Amino acid sequence: MAEETNYFWLNCGYNRWDHHEPLVGQTTLFESGAHFNPSQGFRAFKNAQVGDQVIFYQVQMDTGLLGHGEIVSVQTGAQNKIRVHFELKEELKPLTSDYLKRSEQLEFRMRNMKETLFNQITQEEFELIVSLGRGETKIPRYFFLSETQDFEPGEQYTVYTHTYNGIKRNGYHHYTQLEVGDQLVFFNKNANQSVIGLGEVSHHLHEKPPIPGRTNSSAIEVYFERTINPVTLTTLNKHPKLKNLYFLQENAKQAIASLSQTQYEAILEMSENNGLKPQFEKVEKTHVLDSEDDDIKPFILLAVNRYKQGLEAAQELLQKTNANPVITTGHPDFTEDMLYGKYLPNENGALYYREGFITQNMPRKDKSYLVIDNFNRIDPDVFQMYLNVLDGYEITLPRYNKEGKMIKWSRKKDSFYHFNPNWHIIGITYDDLATIKAKYSPQFLKYTRIVRVNEDN
Repeated sequence: MAEETNYFWLNCGYNRWDHHEPLVGQTTLFESGAHFNPSQGFRAFKNAQVGDQVIFYQVQMDTGLLGHGEIVSVQTGAQNKIRVHFELKEELKPLTSDYLKRSEQLEFRMRNMKETLFNQITQEEFELIVSLGRGETKIPRYFFLSETQDFEPGEQYTVYTHTYNGIKRNGYHHYTQLEVGDQLVFFNKNANQSVIGLGEVSHHLHEKPPIPGRTNSSAIEVYFERTINPVTLTTLNKHPKLKNLYFLQENAKQAIASLSQTQYEAILEMSENNGLKPQFEKVEKTHVLDSEDDDIKPFILLAVNRYKQGLEAAQELLQKTNANPVITTGHPDFTEDMLYGKYLPNENGALYYREGFITQNMPRKDKSYLVIDNFNRIDPDVFQMYLNVLDGYEITLPRYNKEGKMIKWSRKKDSFYHFNPNWHIIGITYDDLATIKAKYSPQFLKYTRIVRVNEDN
């Protein structure tokens, strides 16, 4: 029966290979003994056998992955000295260990073998590293790059990280974080202050040969993949996910800044839509029910088709109004007690009144909107008491004041529960407009604004 294949990580010095010739097919020799420095990884050398698979990582000069290969010879000599010949079979992208740490699967391994020459790893870790090195799998970060040179799609460019006088460009620390494969949005202040294209990092921070006139020649290499429909900073700044980002201000001089994936996708979305595409489409009254009262609309129904889309749409709306959400989910057992409160026993058996979603949040001065997902699953009758208050009636709640009298609730300002006309219940419904019109009473629809979320968002 053939022996099981082992997998290793080998930290190589620059001079172990001839970099003036193709690396594929080259071999290198490493040896270790029981009395050598334990950081050499003697245990891993002892497990090595012909045919085992190896990741080669360069730790000097231009640090990063070299490639992968296999062990072609293992010899054991006197005093337990072990000589191992390695052959490089395929070059990989020069990803650094810092890039590989972005993977939760690899983070622990990367942190615990940096100082050891020869390290044993698992097959899963080996295959993931190879996949990353080939570009088949990516764990990129996203960056905003401000440059004024003319870029052509499909071309590689050098970007220097210092001015000619050796001063670090604004945002310099982000250059130190760049890794091969990181995604870039290119911005050109001379092109009407607009984002102009997309690309990626092709070589992380490194030193170029001395350049006449330049005090510092540190640089990165970037690949300009393609141009996009230009979008100005002013327009980008209107997007709720980009608004008020410091590098989107017209007076910003940031050469590089970090983006989240959501912000990166928001910029791309605006480019594809030629600006900000409205998330919500107001439903005209004729589509639901004519109403004479436009002043008070405490209910907002978001009509959506996809479940994930619902909460995303609610979040967009909350961001626009700077409101804090109180989020719950509707279900058939949703009761009036959940809205208006009920008496419950405490640890000592004494009764106390636990507020409901409406009575607790509506009177608050801050915007604590109630968001109810799956609103369509709730029996509309549970809102009848609230609707009667909106119609101007005085309602008696099953709650007592200090004098032992039941509490009144109305639209009057001196009412126990002060009615807040700016407070909203945002219901996420998956019913269509015809179902909504048939399901809810004219009284309910009179106090409801229905918006249909665009299906493409």
